[in-house]
Amino acid sequence: MKFLMLWGAAAIAAPVMAVMAQTTEATMADRLVNDPRPEAFRPYGQPIPPEPRSDKTVQFGKALRIQISSAAPDFWRVGVVTPTLKPVKAGDRVVVAFWARAQRTEANAPGKICRVQLEATPVVRTIFEQPFDVTPEWKMYKLMGKADRAYPAGGLNAAFHLACAKQIIDIGPVFVLDYGQ
Repeated sequence: MKFLMLWGAAAIAAPVMAVMAQTTEATMADRLVNDPRPEAFRPYGQPIPPEPRSDKTVQFGKALRIQISSAAPDFWRVGVVTPTLKPVKAGDRVVVAFWARAQRTEANAPGKICRVQLEATPVVRTIFEQPFDVTPEWKMYKLMGKADRAYPAGGLNAAFHLACAKQIIDIGPVFVLDYGQ
């Protein structure tokens, strides 16, 4: 009898769990406000922009490899941006989650992302920011903050400033997620 009760409970729970998983997926898709693929990134500051490369060890199998030949006092001169494709409301909680790794650094030091920031555009103004030390293995990093006002689609970028150390950094998918109020 106990077996039948457990089996019956499992038979009922399985469809409920499937519906919950679909709801979570739909919610995450609804929260995504950018194109997370490295092919959609906009690198800047180098004479020859880096191209996305295949890498089966990171989510979606692509990454952008950025080589920095030397540290610069104006570290924001080389980087990558990913624009928002949907509007964001004032006070919304925004998370920038991204995959990164330090492919090569001097003296085996941690890789450096000088600053990741959510910024207003076209006149650049930082909404929130954070620097990151990056490991040689792929790892997902995140920062979060609140939108200081409403922004239309394309009114925000997640920006990665990279010229603070001689290094090679790989940036994998970048997710800008709007969690609302």
